[in-house]
Amino acid sequence: MRPAVRCLVWELNETLWEGVVHDETGTTPLPPALCTLTKLSQRGVLHAVATRGDRAATLHTLYRHGLYDMFSAVEVGWGRKSASIVRIAGTLGLGLDSLAFVDAEPVERAEVSRALPMVRCYAARNVDMLPLLPDFRHDLRSGPAPTPPLGFARVPAV
Repeated sequence: MRPAVRCLVWELNETLWEGVVHDETGTTPLPPALCTLTKLSQRGVLHAVATRGDRAATLHTLYRHGLYDMFSAVEVGWGRKSASIVRIAGTLGLGLDSLAFVDAEPVERAEVSRALPMVRCYAARNVDMLPLLPDFRHDLRSGPAPTPPLGFARVPAV
């Protein structure tokens, strides 16, 4: 059984927002992506960025939309996405099997899947469905476990 997703790594262009930063084609945040970002954050899932483009322009766009503080790690450059994801895992101290990646481009998802088969990859067109998946339904916030009703011990489902 795979561990719950602890961090969702986002491609920004055509995934979190419409358009591409370095092409100046507009960067309007997509409502389904914003909803997923918020829902998963409330569950304790971290978010990170692995995107291609100019770092300064990308950071400016994140700040302009008030999104920068939602991300625990930001990797912007022109290299392979899989290399960015490995650096993000190291920065956050997480195992690669607890990361997931969302991107609109099938070629990018295939590159990550091939290089890092333990990282779950999702198509951006399904971003609104991510909170419904079992891998994202766990409440990862720290704190004491709730007391079972009537003092009975919890029995794991088989």
